[in-house]
Amino acid sequence: MDTVATIHSTTGCKRFDHPECEIRVSNPAIPKVDITWLLGFIESYIASGTRLNIGETMQIGWMLVRIEEGRAGALRLTEPDMKSFPVNFVDSVDRTLVHLRNQNDVVRSLSPAIDPHFPSLRQSAVVHVNYKHAASVSLKRKVVEGVSSGWVITDTEDSAGLRDPARLLTTSLYQLGLDRPELIKFFALPPMVEVSIDNRRTRVCGPNGEISLIPGSYLSELNRRMIQGGS
Repeated sequence: MDTVATIHSTTGCKRFDHPECEIRVSNPAIPKVDITWLLGFIESYIASGTRLNIGETMQIGWMLVRIEEGRAGALRLTEPDMKSFPVNFVDSVDRTLVHLRNQNDVVRSLSPAIDPHFPSLRQSAVVHVNYKHAASVSLKRKVVEGVSSGWVITDTEDSAGLRDPARLLTTSLYQLGLDRPELIKFFALPPMVEVSIDNRRTRVCGPNGEISLIPGSYLSELNRRMIQGGS
């Protein structure tokens, strides 16, 4: 049975002589609080004096949503389908909200606390030639410069490749997300942070060594399930 989609709308944009904005949600696992947050974010965006126009894009987390015509003069937010390249926008915000929730939960898993640093899917990443299939990977974020997200993805089982620039290539962060969707949740970690992932455990390190995971947090629970699944 197909999941029934629900349409949600802002209510405060008309106070600023601006069309209301609609979002379509199909994933029943998305918390209502996240939907409410997004509607409030849009209203605050309009209240700041910014106008949304059909065909334009705006960034929410790492995602870009595109503004389309909605019902009865309203505007509708659409998002990349995360399946095709070039980007194909679809009538939904499910992926935007899921990615935002997961990325924030990863950052909030760390102690001491740090702030998220959202890249844009338009930015680039440096990846190992075997990044699509590598079982053990390292994600290290350098300083963000221009179109670069700062992310460098390496295959930790290819020790020679770590010293060979010819085994690294540049791709878009969006393409990386298409090929390795399980890595998207780490994209909002700030520069100077490194994530090491193997079949049993995820470790996060900063300039001063390994960063502790808060017990019961999102990342801590992911690690626990991975360990239990491999035992």
